[in-house]
Amino acid sequence: MKTKLIRLRMKLPINPALACFAAFVIGGCASTTTAPSTPPAATVRIQEWTAAYYGSAAAGKGTLYYNGQRHHFTISGLGAGGMGGQKVTATGKVYNLNNLRDFAGTYRGISGGLTLIEGKMHAKLTNGNGVVMYLAGETEGLASSMGVQAFEVSLTH
Repeated sequence: MKTKLIRLRMKLPINPALACFAAFVIGGCASTTTAPSTPPAATVRIQEWTAAYYGSAAAGKGTLYYNGQRHHFTISGLGAGGMGGQKVTATGKVYNLNNLRDFAGTYRGISGGLTLIEGKMHAKLTNGNGVVMYLAGETEGLASSMGVQAFEVSLTH
């Protein structure tokens, strides 16, 4: 008895222009999320959970290390872009922080990352007081993220 090997080919409908645009945006996100080489005013550690399906929602907590003291905060946010669910553990550098009260507020920015069980993320977030956070971290779950974000940060003391 002869066996016949059947080969299946599947073509995915990928628009070359869309693929180039996505690569350009991801590359742009990576370059704009790199912290300056100057010393930061503070550092942060954040743990957050995110769920996304074109839009995204996030909630988490963090610690700000500023002037030799620890300050705890909560973070919650909404965004556009991405799919899936993930846990994010990130550290970062904070710039333009001259007073503790300037840290709280609404941060806006861009982020990008891919999580297939484990992954990496990078983000640059700026609030209305000019405070800038550059975050880099590890992710767990199954998600892709690339887009704009808005996060509300509140100090909890």
